[in-house]
Amino acid sequence: MRNTMLKAGLSLLALLLALASAGCFKPRSADLPLGSEKNPLVMAFVPSTEAQNVMSSGEQLAAALQQETGLYYKPLVATSYVGIVEAMGAGSVHVGWLPPLAYVFAHDRNGDEVVLKVVRHGKATYRGMVVVMADSPLQSLADLKGKRVAFPDQASASGHLYPRALMLEQGVNPDTDFAETSFSGGHDSALLALLKGGADAACCYDDARTKLVEGGYPDIMSTTRALAYTADIPADNVTLAAALPSELRAQISAGLSAVAASETGKKILMDLYEIEGLEPATDADYDPVRKMAEVLKLDIEQEVEKGG
Repeated sequence: MRNTMLKAGLSLLALLLALASAGCFKPRSADLPLGSEKNPLVMAFVPSTEAQNVMSSGEQLAAALQQETGLYYKPLVATSYVGIVEAMGAGSVHVGWLPPLAYVFAHDRNGDEVVLKVVRHGKATYRGMVVVMADSPLQSLADLKGKRVAFPDQASASGHLYPRALMLEQGVNPDTDFAETSFSGGHDSALLALLKGGADAACCYDDARTKLVEGGYPDIMSTTRALAYTADIPADNVTLAAALPSELRAQISAGLSAVAASETGKKILMDLYEIEGLEPATDADYDPVRKMAEVLKLDIEQEVEKGG
């Protein structure tokens, strides 16, 4: 716990230093309202892709939002989700683009609220799945006992955490019931372990097989089958700091929705995080994340720290 607190403190310190160097700490007074040119709303991203590309897209999004809402925004690329959450609690970041577990942490820690969730492949949710060969004798999760199971990596929600919770709920303990457990490093790699005979089952996100159709395995959809699916996993989202006034919250949410519906905005969001659109979200949408964390007895802060 002490190490986690130290890491969180260092993440917040790094983020505050970045904010200061970006000129985001100017004296605030009645003539410098939040969202004005000299006191912009700070919008934080994490470089899940190349940092410079995220910053470029973030700047374009800030400009489009400013045009739509009349408010000014300062994009910031942080290195840690924990740092963003801590900065939102400190009032230094006002808009955070967060993955599901980081959102739950932000809500529990600060009272921050989700307003929009992202849409990819036409959906604002996705699932994990357990895959076996089409001719495999395995017919249920209980049949995995004594078998070899490949996961992508330990931090993967759809490829490890959610399938693990599903297995535990159905009486299968991944720690003790498998003959062999491997972490392949990626969803494709876990599937390849199955296809090449290195595993009896593989866990991945629900569309992972389609990527291998053009990667040398055109028959993968017919030569494999889904043994089980996890519950729907809510997509990453836009979260607003709890301390933001309701009027600003409404303006930001409406502005982002309008930008996402425009042709220019669609390109910006696709370049940013491969986002097709945004749709309204509520805190209750993320209850499946809380249930998964409860089943696995996760320390949510530690898990968020692992994520970057």
